[in-house]
This record gives sequence, C-alpha cells and structure tokens, in this order.
Amino acid sequence: MDVLLIQPPTGSYRRDDRCQSRVEDQTIQVHFPPMDLAHHAAVLERDGFECAIRDYSTAGTPLGRALEEIGGIRPKMVFFSSTQPTQANDLAFAQRIKDLLGEVTVVLRGESVTFQDQVILSEYPQVDFILRGESEETLSELASLLLKAKPIPLEEIAGLSFRGGGMTIRTPDRPFIKDLNRLPWPARHLLDQSLYRSPETGNTITTLYAARGCPYPCIFCPAPLASGRPVRLRAVSDLLAEIRHCVEEYGIREFLFHGDTFTYSREWVLELCRAIEEAGLRIRWGCNSRVDTIDPEMLRAMKRAGCWVIGFGVESGHEETLKRVRKAVKREKIVEAFRMCREAGIRSHAFFVFGFPWETEEHLAADLVLAREIDPDFFDFNIAYPLPGTELLAMVQNESLYHEERVDQGGYAVPATRTHALSAEELDRWRRKALLSLYLRPSYIARTLWLAGSPRKTFNYIRAGARRLRQLLSNRRSSPVIEEFPADSAEPLPRASLPEAKATGA
Repeated sequence: MDVLLIQPPTGSYRRDDRCQSRVEDQTIQVHFPPMDLAHHAAVLERDGFECAIRDYSTAGTPLGRALEEIGGIRPKMVFFSSTQPTQANDLAFAQRIKDLLGEVTVVLRGESVTFQDQVILSEYPQVDFILRGESEETLSELASLLLKAKPIPLEEIAGLSFRGGGMTIRTPDRPFIKDLNRLPWPARHLLDQSLYRSPETGNTITTLYAARGCPYPCIFCPAPLASGRPVRLRAVSDLLAEIRHCVEEYGIREFLFHGDTFTYSREWVLELCRAIEEAGLRIRWGCNSRVDTIDPEMLRAMKRAGCWVIGFGVESGHEETLKRVRKAVKREKIVEAFRMCREAGIRSHAFFVFGFPWETEEHLAADLVLAREIDPDFFDFNIAYPLPGTELLAMVQNESLYHEERVDQGGYAVPATRTHALSAEELDRWRRKALLSLYLRPSYIARTLWLAGSPRKTFNYIRAGARRLRQLLSNRRSSPVIEEFPADSAEPLPRASLPEAKATGA
C-alpha cells in the first residue's frame, strides 16, 4: 500500500479547517464522511498511487485494533488532517504509528498544524511533513518524490514544511487552485458509506464541495486563511454530474453542500437549482449561508431543488459584537432572513458565537432574545474558540484571557477563553442554561415533532433530543494521558500535551 489516509481514533470531530467541533457538542449530531481525505486520495489515484481510507474515529475503532489494522496494511505513507482540539492526541497517535512501522512517512495537514508547523517539526520527530493550504496536489507531488523517486526537489514542492539542516524549511505557499473542475471527484469508493447517516432519516448522507474561498473578515474564523478570499465556484455541469454519480452509483440522495457561503453567487445558485430540478434527481440537501445573500426567489428555487435546511452564522444578537467581529450584517437582516426561510418552507439552523473578550451578561442576554425572536428550527451556541492564525487568538493572548490548558477539551463547547467580565465557568453555565431553555419550550417541542412528518423521523427526533439533554445535564469525563494506554486498549485515545498555539503564521 502506497498511502493510507486516516481519521485517527482521537475523538469524533469535524476535521474541517473552519469547523473543528466535537460531533456530540452540536445540535445535529451527524458524522459526515472525511471528504478531505477522499479528495486527496482521488488525486493520488489519478497519479497512479494505491490508496486506502480508514475512518477510525467515526467507526469507534479502539486504539489497539486501529494499530493492528495499520500494521497489516503496512503503508509507505500515512496521511491525516489534524484539528486544534485533537492535535495532542493526533501527534501521540503518529508516534504509535512510527513505533509500529518504523520507516513509514507521516504527513499531516490542517489549519492548526499549518500555523504551528515550526514548533511541531522541531519538537515532534514522528511528523515528517506538514502540508499547508490546499494540499491535494502537494501530497501527490510529495508521494511522487518519495515513493516513485521522481526528480522533484523537496524545496520546489510548494506549500510544504519539513526538517532540513537542523531547522524547519517552509517552501513558498502554494497558490490556491483557480479551476476546481480540474480536480477529480472524491474517492468515495474508498469510504465505508454505511458510517455516514442522516440522524433525521437514517439514510446515507455525503458532502459535496461546491466552492472554496470566503471573502469575509470575521475575526474568529480561519476560512479565508485556509481557502483564500476569492470565491471559486465549481461549474454547475460538473457538480450536477457528481450528484448524479452519487445517486446512481451509491444510492445517495441526501447531501450537504460544503462551502463557506453557498449562496454567495445568486446566479450560480439559481442555475444549479434549475439544473437539479430539470434533471429530476429528487435529492434532499442542506447548505450554509449568510443572512445577507438570500432572497425569496432564490429560496423558492432552492426549495424546489430539494433544499430542506440552511445553516446561518448568526453569531450575535448584540450590534456591538456583530460590528467588532466584523460580521458586516445588521440585526434586522438576521430577523428578515429567518422569516424568509419560514415563508419558503425551508428549515433554519442558527449558529451563535459568544464569549468574546468585551462581552458581558448584557451581550449574552441579547443573544437569547434574538434566538427566541427568530425561532430557528435548530440552534447552537458555540463558545468563541481561538483557532491558530485568527485575530481572536491574538486578542485573547494579548489580553491574558486564554486558557491554553482547555484547548484540547472539546472545541466550541468547552471555553478555552474568558471575557473581561465573565469567567470560563460562567460561559459554560450560560451555554447549558440557554440551550436547555430553548430546547424545553413546549411550543418548540410540539413544532419539531409535528414537522418530523413520519413515525421514523419522530422517533429519531425524540431519541436525539433525549441524548442532547443528557449531554447538557452531565459533566464531561476528562481523559487520561495517552501514554498510559497499552497498545491493545479498547479506549479511544485521550489527551496529551499541546504545543503552544500561534496567532499568526503561514
């Protein structure tokens, strides 16, 4: 085996550069397939490499069993994406792989390691290479050099960090891929599709990468750093062909369109919806959007094409926070967007972010007031999480508000910061109380069950609601250090120590 691409058994997280949350900490607890791995594998297969993908975290594979399988596969190279909250355990797992296979090449990517590449490469010898930026072609070029002995000097592979001469060498950043249509479709044939199910319907679900790039300057989000500011859209014809392939080859009819702002281009959205409708594919899908990029005509077209839910980054109900995080929207625009979704028959998911340095109880109260006013079908209150490279990290470090020891405790549900007025414990208590107060409204419960539409969905909603309540009412279990676990342990990998996060980098 040339390259094994894995999601390590280090917890169920969304290993998206923009969203690095524990699955169980979100309202909709869905395991999406690791499409970043599938996209990298597709480019590797196109270039003649033998690949395999293993999603140990979603499968719940114990540490010992994962290592046993990796030992049986004996890949020449192991590749995976790391996140800030899983990074310590990812690095520990990389060491286990090195101990097991010896000369295997370990390659990492991810927003967090990109901005900490120098410290990781200097302190963690089990990591051989770190890929920065859009890395599908970087990985293939590296594999061509190491596994096929192609005459490509390491220094000429853009977007690569590695050790050399007792120091970290960082090659120039790789330009973002302008034409996304030249990338092959993700290697879904390497995924165990049975792992990825809609928690609502139980049907197989997958992700479609429709666009890359985000032009907006929110201080807490790494999306522009990871995928650039210019929005690059795939051709509707190419995207439609991939949808048809999923339907005909795998029987998949439920999708999430991945994109930092799916509705950025009105003309593109209308063209895509028209193409889906005319093709008669009868799919069901959701997407992310901004409240200032939709209108009634667009929503009606999306509904006809199968859209059932839209997630909006509401962030805050307080005008000061909306301004200071540079969201560039007004409160009334938020209210209008949720009203339009309701009128179009599309369900809505509101994502709030709170716990910024300047926030007080007044700001948090405004969040709850807005949540009740817009009355979304789904909602999450995420504690501001200082990801490497973001302005928020620099801010909380400079103002001594950063709890570094909490960084690997779960992402958006465990405060790694405090505000000048509120402690981390107060932020945690407010989040739990706010979510419970919204979940337990009799009108909300009745509407959710009514909209379920079938006994099967109703049962799934009840089960999901009970699980969510248990999680909010219980305390987290803190995991022991990974080195204490024997290789045959049935436990998932626990915590280890993290390198110091950096506010700027790449």
